[in-house]
Amino acid sequence: MKKTSTVALSLILPGIAAFLFFNLWPIMYSIYLAFTNAQLGNFPIQTPNAPLLHFTGLENFRWILSDEGFRSAFLWTWIFVVTSVTLKVLVGIFLGLLYNNKYVKGKMIYRSLLIIPWALPLLFSVTVWKFMFDPVFGPINQILRSLGVENLPNWINDPFWGFVALNIIEVWLAYPFMITVITAALQSVPEPLVEAAVIDGANYWQRIRHVILPIVGKPIAFATILTSAASFQYFMVPYIYNAGLFEDKFLLLYGFRKAFGATPHYGRAAAVMVVATTVLAIYMYINVKITRLQEGAKG
Repeated sequence: MKKTSTVALSLILPGIAAFLFFNLWPIMYSIYLAFTNAQLGNFPIQTPNAPLLHFTGLENFRWILSDEGFRSAFLWTWIFVVTSVTLKVLVGIFLGLLYNNKYVKGKMIYRSLLIIPWALPLLFSVTVWKFMFDPVFGPINQILRSLGVENLPNWINDPFWGFVALNIIEVWLAYPFMITVITAALQSVPEPLVEAAVIDGANYWQRIRHVILPIVGKPIAFATILTSAASFQYFMVPYIYNAGLFEDKFLLLYGFRKAFGATPHYGRAAAVMVVATTVLAIYMYINVKITRLQEGAKG
């Protein structure tokens, strides 16, 4: 028994060591940097006439909390979470109900096509979308022009229309996850329960509202929590689409600019990431607690 435990431990240890090195260590080191004055000149190599690397306490946190750019990025990040998650859930429910309908033929083919965004590289998808939203040559504005729209949106350089474009792109990238979860949940709805609702005179929308959605509510809530966490950590898409336009619109992009912008300050950038991680952890904890409370109330 002891020999078996030793063999098992020897097989587990490499994985634990890799996890600690590639995950836990960078997190702990970032937390350390958040309490220092690490910046270009004294980190990672000390240069002449640069301030020495030293502990600064909460100075970095006080600085970012007083910075207008940070407050704007924090606010707009949550606005994006609300708008993008709402759209993703609605599109996921709509497509899930549509392709779970018994009257739809070729559902397996449609479902295979609907997960294409998962198969495409993110860089390729965003680049194609950026071309489609091009104010001059993009097909979206050309279609709007053919419909008689005069004041065409500047999807690339206007903050409002750029924000709308990012929501559209996010729905495209994330709806395969939502439709996969929702379709799996819909297939677990007992058919006799739906037939009983039909016999009782419930129309289509009443069946969805009072029979189907209460059953699939838990998987939808779970998917909503996960996708909202992903939206809060939005970085690569706005960075590829137009990093300069969204520097004060997304928290992680703001932190990235603090680390690799014109005047790099790694301590402040690390502080931004610590704040973002803490807020996200609290958000996830509250959502999980609320979901459990709702389950308890139903039970």
